[in-house]
Amino acid sequence: MVFPAAHVTLFYAMIAQAALVISLLFALGIGRFRAASKGRAKRGPDGALIFPQKLIQLSDCVNNQFQVPSLFFVAALLALHVGAAGPVFAILAWVFVIFRVVHAVIFATTNVILHRFLAFVVGALIVLVMWVMILVHLLTIPAI
Repeated sequence: MVFPAAHVTLFYAMIAQAALVISLLFALGIGRFRAASKGRAKRGPDGALIFPQKLIQLSDCVNNQFQVPSLFFVAALLALHVGAAGPVFAILAWVFVIFRVVHAVIFATTNVILHRFLAFVVGALIVLVMWVMILVHLLTIPAI
């Protein structure tokens, strides 16, 4: 089966975003295992483990990957389904992924809120544009 270049480009962006999430999940799991095995995870009053602040930060970063990126995946799949996934859409997808990587790196390392927020806003605006592109595409399809 042959796919248009824009579709392949979009598939790769989706795979890259998924790889980011999976790599963060692995990093979090390894970090938690190491902290627990070295006694750096303490039990809270409710019995839940309390990990060092850096791991809590990484956990928050992982949780964030299931917010706006979920809208990205749905938009990408919908665009492919309805025929709205052209070259501009595919480029926007890659720009989104790049800003998600930047956001995750900031979140998991320095966590400078202003920098992280700017990366988040750019990514969110890109997803908004993607959804508007889908809507415009759907509104311009001739009725059957």
